[in-house]
Amino acid sequence: MDVLDKADITCDQTLVETDKVIKVSDFLGKPNIKKYFYALSKISDEKKLKIVFSLIAQESLCVCDIAYILDCSIATASHHLRKLYEENILGREKRGKMAYYFIKDDDLKELFAQLNK
Repeated sequence: MDVLDKADITCDQTLVETDKVIKVSDFLGKPNIKKYFYALSKISDEKKLKIVFSLIAQESLCVCDIAYILDCSIATASHHLRKLYEENILGREKRGKMAYYFIKDDDLKELFAQLNK
């Protein structure tokens, strides 16, 4: 197997397929795509991802149940949930003394739901 020199894998041109690059740039600039970037950046750690995927599997869950799923304290689960709530990724509903969380944004819910199929 031949080893490639770094010089062998560099481009001679700065832009090859201008039309494709313009289409991708336009796509990445759409407001809904920017919203996905933002939302995905806010759930980039394992616990937050588990929360989101749990709420895909079950429409809403209380803090206690989420803490059990995450194998952490209620305080730790509440901290993660509060961050996702403050970022408008999750919604919250009070039922008596219990707080139930759900995925708030319908577009994000639809995007994440595709992973459950």
